[in-house]
Parts: sequence; C-alpha cells; structure tokens
Amino acid sequence: MKTRFRRISAGVAFGAAAIAGAALAPAASAAPTDVTASPTVSGNTVSLTVTNNAAKRIGCEIFGVRAGDAPSQVVFGYQTPEELGALISPGSSKSVPLRISQGTPPAPTGSTTIPDGTYDVYWGCTTITLPPGTRANEQFWGTNPPLTAMTPTADPIRVTVPGGETTTPAPKPENPSIPDLPSIPGLPPIPQIPGVELPEEICAISSCAPVR
Repeated sequence: MKTRFRRISAGVAFGAAAIAGAALAPAASAAPTDVTASPTVSGNTVSLTVTNNAAKRIGCEIFGVRAGDAPSQVVFGYQTPEELGALISPGSSKSVPLRISQGTPPAPTGSTTIPDGTYDVYWGCTTITLPPGTRANEQFWGTNPPLTAMTPTADPIRVTVPGGETTTPAPKPENPSIPDLPSIPGLPPIPQIPGVELPEEICAISSCAPVR
C-alpha cells in the first residue's frame, strides 16, 4: 500500500491508513486550517492537540527530534493505533501523549518522560476513508516530513522540555522554635518551658533581678 507519508529511517511509519486497507489516491487540495496541531509541555511530558475541522476522520503521525538534528533522528513520537476508535472525528480535537521511541524498528511505545532539551516536532495527518476498498481523494496536513511530494501546511513546532529538580517549600518544624531565654547572674539557667510566660523579674529574699 502506498501512502504520501515518508517512512523515515527511525521506523516511525504512518500506520493509520492500514485501518482502511485501501490504496490512497492522489491528494486533494486541503485548507491548511482544516487540521491544526498545538503542543502542551508539562514538566517532562509533551502532548500534541490535533484539531480536525475537515469533513472526514483522520489519523496522524507525530515525531520529535532534537533541535538541529535530521528528521530521521527520532527521539519520541505518536502513531495513530490501527483501530477505528483512535481516529479523530470531524469537528473534534484529541490530545495525544508523545512517547519515547523504542524497539526494533523503533516505535513510539516507550515512556512519556521526555529527556530535557529543545526539540522540533514534525507531524502529519491524513483523512481515512471507510469502508475498506473505498477509493477517494485523500487530504493531507502537516509538515515535511512526514509529508512528501506536496506542499506542507505547517512548520515544525519547537518545544523546550524544562530541566532541573522541582522546587518544594522547606518543611515546617513540628513545634515552633522557642526564643533563647536570658540568664540571671548567680542563678542556674532558666529552663525553656513551652507555653509558660516568664515574669518581668525574679525576686530573692532581699533583692530582685530583671528577667527581660
């Protein structure tokens, strides 16, 4: 089966078209705003929200490479699973988590914890025509790659995954600290007793000594 998505060397291939099992006809013209993608970065997780304003269900391929690297040097990504419920219906949006590529050939099935760094995210979506065997002009949206031999509708998206440890407030002591109490010449140190307030002075038989 031929698709207009380039099968990049890292092994992240567009598999959603396999759901239909149909050969894709030449691409029809598509409005760039019919399908858009926007990233969300939270800590070391990255997701891409794909909005489908086209007239058909779509499947997508997404992959991220370190900024400046060749698109074949895939670190993480997403590929629409080969099941009908995974397609994005017309008029809806779907946020998909990006996962580390692993295995042989690599596939985006690993952890959602993305290493610190700056990345370029490439993506491509195509309309999926059902039932299988239906021949129709498919439409495509996204960047080049994974789109090839056509005009891309978007530029790669640059995201920065923050590094460093999470800063948390210092824990509070179980008991509040008690200020140091003064000493009185000639008398033993006054014990620190929580909740007990000292008098202004302490008197002996013939004299008084100030405490504060």
